[in-house]
Amino acid sequence: MDADFIPGRHSSESLTVAIIDQDPSYRADINRYYEHSDDLVSVIFQGETLTDLYEYLGSNTVDILLINVEATKADPAWYRNLLTYDTQKIILVAEQLHIVQETELIHENVDLIYKYTPMGTYTQKMLSFTPIGQDKDIFTSVNAAAKEHTDKKISLFYSPKGGVGTTTIAVNTAAQLTLKDKDVLLVDFALFGHVSVAFNLPQGTKGLSDVVTYLEQGRQDDEELDEVLRQSIETVSLQGKKLSVLSAGSPLKMAALSLDHTDRIMEALQRLDYDMIVVDSSTDLSERNISLMSNATDLFFVLTTDVAANWSMLSSVDIIRKLHRPLQNRYLIINAYHDSIGFPISEMESMLSMKVSAVIPHKYEQVQGYANRGIVMAEKPALKINKHYRSIANLIEPMFEKKEVAKRNGLRKGVLA
Repeated sequence: MDADFIPGRHSSESLTVAIIDQDPSYRADINRYYEHSDDLVSVIFQGETLTDLYEYLGSNTVDILLINVEATKADPAWYRNLLTYDTQKIILVAEQLHIVQETELIHENVDLIYKYTPMGTYTQKMLSFTPIGQDKDIFTSVNAAAKEHTDKKISLFYSPKGGVGTTTIAVNTAAQLTLKDKDVLLVDFALFGHVSVAFNLPQGTKGLSDVVTYLEQGRQDDEELDEVLRQSIETVSLQGKKLSVLSAGSPLKMAALSLDHTDRIMEALQRLDYDMIVVDSSTDLSERNISLMSNATDLFFVLTTDVAANWSMLSSVDIIRKLHRPLQNRYLIINAYHDSIGFPISEMESMLSMKVSAVIPHKYEQVQGYANRGIVMAEKPALKINKHYRSIANLIEPMFEKKEVAKRNGLRKGVLA
């Protein structure tokens, strides 16, 4: 079956758009894009001023109005005037990023977008309608019932960009859960895994290599597979508590993992006697990662303040939507955040349809210093950054006291909308 099939809608039908902007090349670019795309969007009117638009709307109906913010300054009553016409949504286009950051939208059918944004985001804004009185559809979600009735939690940490701290967060989250007496298995599914380095595991550690080799031989015995997994798991000590670690195999072996083989490994891991499984992954949208995303009960997206890198998250979100896991808990984590950056988090939340669940402050020198020495920060309980890792662990298993976690999960008042 085609997951993109839209019931009850003929291919000839589309959402109609009117563009109001002084720049003819901008209008032409958008019109040209939708003329050649498969999106259900069609530009039917272009103009420079709201006067042009009012005249057109007097005898025509348009679904979506794409209006440059500057055009509204000539008519203080623009919103009230547009309400008299049969229009579903208004998207204001800002040419300066600070306008997107500082503008507070008070009308439910009005959205805001930065002008120099990839067209995929324009389309997403156009197709995301919100009935009056209802909240917007948010991709990040927490299903309380699923949390309570999930026997074995699988928490996947993923980012579309390398070097954002995904492994560090996964390692320290697993460590914090272990220190709370949970029997945790940390699994490294990254193409170039670094979990073994974080714990100074022996260089000869094969990790998943033997497991992949077993599957490549076409063998189907589940008991044998379970035993191969057990033999591949190492145990590390954290303040006297035991954390189990299954490190990544060689890059060649990890790249060879198919969807079916990854599914079999995940099924086998769930047969082992662990309270929860924490999984680190790489940036690629391979069959391996798609399987992990499908199997996860808790999915953590890790981003930084690198705006360009965050656009690539959209393709990941689209894939996960198609996996249709309505009971999956999803969270957005911002790592290495610094107040002085002035990063437009509210715009990113709107673009991704995600709400930020936790923020980890910028502590690069401290984090890297301990990582270079093979010291997991959970072994230094006095470090303030551990409160942020506990906040993330608390999202998986709410069992930490208020004083143990970061205030408001690091979401500072006035910084995050």
